[in-house]
Amino acid sequence: MAVWRLSTHYKKSAVEKQLWYKDGVTISKEEGYRWGTFYCESDEMPDVDLANPDGYELYGYDWELDSLDDGCWSDWTFPEDMSEAEREQIETAWDEDFSDGLEALGWSNDDTEYWFHGPLLMTNETTGEVFSGMAEES
Repeated sequence: MAVWRLSTHYKKSAVEKQLWYKDGVTISKEEGYRWGTFYCESDEMPDVDLANPDGYELYGYDWELDSLDDGCWSDWTFPEDMSEAEREQIETAWDEDFSDGLEALGWSNDDTEYWFHGPLLMTNETTGEVFSGMAEES
């Protein structure tokens, strides 16, 4: 069984999107990282378009998070009808106590998505082979 490592080629291309739920309302916190790495074990190379023109959600193949390094940006997405006061309350709770702060307000983080954007690198950790999604230069 081979161990496969998937990482981004360019910095600022790894994204974690946390989905928070409360009373039928969904908010999300998206954080960008300079670098990210996931691993999986498989007898065959995972079927991933390494050119990655549309972004790749790390789902399937039993991908396991190894690292998300050097967070560089963060954005919240709120429903349009959410009041400014409630938005500020959520952001303040996060700033003061991260996920515990949101949970204290009754929010539940039931799903997290991980996305890689741009060309990817796939490494067979067992053999050392590296596969790149970068376009071949002529």
